[in-house]
Amino acid sequence: MFKNKKFLSFTGKISLPFGGPKVNQIIQIVCLTLVFFIAFTIRILPLKWGAYLSEFDPYWHWYVAKYIANNGVGWIFTDSWIDTRTWFPYGRHVASTTPMGLPLTAVAFYQLVKGFNVSLLDVAIWLPPFMAAVTCIALYFWGRDVGGSETGILAALFLALNSAYIGRTTLGFFKHECVGIFAIVLASFLFLRAVKPENSFKKGLIYSIMAGLALAYLNISWGAFYYMFGLIPLFVFVALITQRYTSKILIFYLVTMGISILLTLPFPRPGLGVLSTMGAIPTLAGFIVLAMYEALNRLRFKIKIKFKFMPIILCIIVAAIVSAGIYLSGLVSPITGKFLAVVNPAVRGASPIIESVAEHRMSTWSSFYQGFGNLIFLAPVGFYFAFKRGKLEDIYLILFGLTSLYFASSYIRLNLILSPALCLLAAYGLTQIAKPVMKAVKAAWLPVKKKVAPSINPIAGLAFLFILILALTPTFMQALESAYSPVTIASASTPLREYREDWFDALEWINENVPEGVPVVCWWDYGYWVAIAGNSTSVADNATINTTQIAHIGQVLLSNETLAFNLSKKYFKSDYILAFVTTFPIYGQHRPWGYGDEGKWVWMARIAHEYHPEISEETVDRDKNGLPDENTLLGKIILYACGFPVNFEAGKIVYVSPSHEYVVKGEQKITTQIIIVKGIS
Repeated sequence: MFKNKKFLSFTGKISLPFGGPKVNQIIQIVCLTLVFFIAFTIRILPLKWGAYLSEFDPYWHWYVAKYIANNGVGWIFTDSWIDTRTWFPYGRHVASTTPMGLPLTAVAFYQLVKGFNVSLLDVAIWLPPFMAAVTCIALYFWGRDVGGSETGILAALFLALNSAYIGRTTLGFFKHECVGIFAIVLASFLFLRAVKPENSFKKGLIYSIMAGLALAYLNISWGAFYYMFGLIPLFVFVALITQRYTSKILIFYLVTMGISILLTLPFPRPGLGVLSTMGAIPTLAGFIVLAMYEALNRLRFKIKIKFKFMPIILCIIVAAIVSAGIYLSGLVSPITGKFLAVVNPAVRGASPIIESVAEHRMSTWSSFYQGFGNLIFLAPVGFYFAFKRGKLEDIYLILFGLTSLYFASSYIRLNLILSPALCLLAAYGLTQIAKPVMKAVKAAWLPVKKKVAPSINPIAGLAFLFILILALTPTFMQALESAYSPVTIASASTPLREYREDWFDALEWINENVPEGVPVVCWWDYGYWVAIAGNSTSVADNATINTTQIAHIGQVLLSNETLAFNLSKKYFKSDYILAFVTTFPIYGQHRPWGYGDEGKWVWMARIAHEYHPEISEETVDRDKNGLPDENTLLGKIILYACGFPVNFEAGKIVYVSPSHEYVVKGEQKITTQIIIVKGIS
């Protein structure tokens, strides 16, 4: 039935208590197919409300991919495209501010399927769930190397049903993560294969080259490559001090990191950043430590030094001195912005622009449990067994788990990096618990040549496993729950599980009515929607590359009406100002709900205050009711959205969403209103 013996050999065997090797292989292939199907299917549940790009950044990545499809790739390496539809009036250097891995991947897939009447937009929408399913298969191979086929299958299944991972790989979530996590898992698997002591030098070299290619792909796809540039050097350093170092580690480390850096340099982002930032120091330090240790270790045997840790100590001292010297000399730039906030959470309070992004907040116990469920109780078991065994792959897995846990704690978005580590640890822990149980069952109930008394009661063991599986059921149900919701724009950026037409209608109006080249001034959250989905021009977006400009927007929205339009014309040469307000009915009156600008004004004030001290939470909300005062432009718009009579003196409302009719007619329904006010010239 299965003639491809190489594939069957590559997938390995499942140690089942019955059947021959071929039966085991067939069952394993069926299991992998089911995992792929589950991973893909659960992520396309938003299809019920329509197939659209989700969130905000995916619109930009699709926009860039479309430009590549139409204009080729030459402009990437010269950074010649300055997009003028975003960040008006300055525009945006696209190649130097956008990781190109994801758009290039989408275009590559598009070239393969365009003959089947598939558009590039279709590829962008469907690529995230597909890549998530492929990542689950990649994790299987890594898990198989750690704890056998059982561990691989369970790790893949856990990742397929992991809420933290599902949240950023669903239908339409066309962001770096959908290819970034795949690259992290693949690079880790290949590098560990390269340094595996049992593999020949030739095999190790091939694996290290492939690991370098995977890491290069990560470098041009996602800023999280800095994490791998820290993890791999940390791993080789720990391997060294735990006396698991071999000369092959130095060679394959150099090959992997060297290839990844060389292939990355031509791309403007990150370009020289892989060498010229503080994030590159661990890679350099790792090479210095390994190279010096290799040289000193050879010298130690020649001069017969008995103190075997002397080379390690000397290497650490020299690497520390060289790294400090490079940093103090100014040859590398320091870590700043959100990357610094990840490493040192204590500095995040000094940057309102970082704190204003929900995915940049610190994790809490509840967010961990919501993302991972009861797997968080199995993962420590995996830690224990990995530590107890102590092989190279165990050391890497432990470091991967601990470091990703730290970074996920300081940055909730990085739960995503923790996902494969925690799923693999949980799977390894579960299989190690299950093995003695299955041995007892086999010894007690199945015919074997030599009866061996089971070490545990098979009935009790099976009952324990059943309870464990039962305990994981809520975790998997939570995964279904988290996936079953519409994409962001289809629910009007609210947690409602219903289709809302408001943003679609507003963007269509903008496309048809706002003059070409005239920007629509709005908070940065909606910049991509306005510029790309609305085919218009915006002044800021989720890239947050110009905090000064974002502060100007906050000043405009939180100033009095006359000043707001004057500032808008001064800064942005526009008299179109957009606000998004959500309301819910209570006691016959619509009140601010908090999912629109009525909930974001605090961050507008904090960011604006850094550049315009007259704007602050206290000056904007003098009556202490939790909303901007009615003399501010945003305050007036919020009152209008709630149905209060408002007199606009310097502007007029030129557009309001269809759901505003619920307010006008007194219907007790939630509203998601986009309101556009145009200045009166």
